[in-house]
Amino acid sequence: MVDGAWTTHTRRSTLGMLGAVGAAVLLGGEACGQPARTTPPADPHYPGDPTGPAPTTAPAPGSGRPPVVAENARSGAADFSLTGHRFATDKGGEIAGYVHATSVAPGEELEFRVSVSRPQRYQITVFRVGHYAGSGARAVIVSPWLDGFRQAAPDVDPDTGAVSCAWRTGWRLTVTPDLVSGLYLALLASAAGQHQWVPFVVRDPAQRAGGLVILPTSTWQAYNGWPMDGRTGANLYYGYDDAGRWTTGHRARAVSHDRPYAGNGIPHLANQEVDFVQWVEGQGLDVTYATSEDLHSGRVNPARYRAVVFPGHDEYWSAPMRRSVTAARNGGTSLVFLAANNCYWRIDYGAGGRLVRCAKSSMPSSGPIPPEVKWRSAGHPEQQLIGAQYVSMIDGQAPLVVRASDHWFWAGTGLRDGDLIPEVVWGEADQRTPGVPQPRAVERTLLADSPYSRQGETHRQHTHLYRAPSGAWVFIAGTLGWTRVLADPAAADPRLARATLNLLQRVVR
Repeated sequence: MVDGAWTTHTRRSTLGMLGAVGAAVLLGGEACGQPARTTPPADPHYPGDPTGPAPTTAPAPGSGRPPVVAENARSGAADFSLTGHRFATDKGGEIAGYVHATSVAPGEELEFRVSVSRPQRYQITVFRVGHYAGSGARAVIVSPWLDGFRQAAPDVDPDTGAVSCAWRTGWRLTVTPDLVSGLYLALLASAAGQHQWVPFVVRDPAQRAGGLVILPTSTWQAYNGWPMDGRTGANLYYGYDDAGRWTTGHRARAVSHDRPYAGNGIPHLANQEVDFVQWVEGQGLDVTYATSEDLHSGRVNPARYRAVVFPGHDEYWSAPMRRSVTAARNGGTSLVFLAANNCYWRIDYGAGGRLVRCAKSSMPSSGPIPPEVKWRSAGHPEQQLIGAQYVSMIDGQAPLVVRASDHWFWAGTGLRDGDLIPEVVWGEADQRTPGVPQPRAVERTLLADSPYSRQGETHRQHTHLYRAPSGAWVFIAGTLGWTRVLADPAAADPRLARATLNLLQRVVR
């Protein structure tokens, strides 16, 4: 999202109430002993032609029965819910926590760092998000009851405004081989009955799946305002002034992963990722998971997969992230973007990948380009990779208007040109923008061209697909409402689900 207030949108109200996990087996937990320019100047941060050479062979998929398919044949948690709990507040700090890494692999330990407002015991239940015959998650581990205490107040960096914690570890989770790669949500529960979620990812070091799903943890953190206490919190958009007002003038220039997420602990707009994961794991596809930081650090190589899927709002990208994704496309790996406003701000990392830096500098009239500006300002517009790019926010919502209905993407949907799919165009919109460089392509297709309103004016949203010379397909949904209409019972449309499955079956298998 560009600077400015976020448009509120009602998500699913509940997935049901959390049922009793029962006598769960501790599978690997261990109590811890301690409680735009037309001719930009040269850019040293992103060297080379982003279109690059175009080899013609795609990577091979994994073999055998996909682990995620076998995992989803297991029984899910009865009445799993994201919302049906009594949640702690940032101001009260009844219970809050974070983990020491955004992702872990089997054989590694994940450290939980938890604070409670008064000394009391707490417990952690770890869920893996998936389909599980419609239940939405499976409870995989329950910690022992742990002794909790109030941890130190967060530090605020005087130069960047970054809020970070240096809390002691309260529980170490050993990631055993039977914990299949995926999105995991740990539910903290105090003895007094307060709760908070803590997200993390288990990745597959073998990197043998057909599709790699990237969870946008850099963007999650960019929007994280913890603690929303009227004094301390800040994100890359807002911060508190001396009067306790949430203002753009007091935003941070960097944000740290070493802190909880605000509110109930589910990151801003992460419902998109939850929706997608629950839906896609019911489709029998061979997928695995990683985070923005994995892509940045090289812990995952997107070129090893047939396709890389970006299911949510993935706005903040470092130069290594973009280079690796571009190289993968040029080698035959398809790219699927199921939201809008992707690869918009260019970021840098610090503190061993735990600090996301984005000063959102202004472009100088001459000289070197600052490392933390919009990608398009640095001479590498998003459209040059994705095929379309962000144009504006959307007032309310609008239907998706179908184009090219005879294309294989729409096969089996029964849709015709001009047909409407309600509620898809919401939040933010992308467009195939005239005058902005396009990627090299052997074919391009505009799959939707939808009018929407923004501040009294009519604009256009585009859903776009192109095929690179390498054979890779690159799809952009061009709206933040796509995954909701895939999976949310309040808005689900089987025609859009069929079209999305057409795409994923083509590029992942």
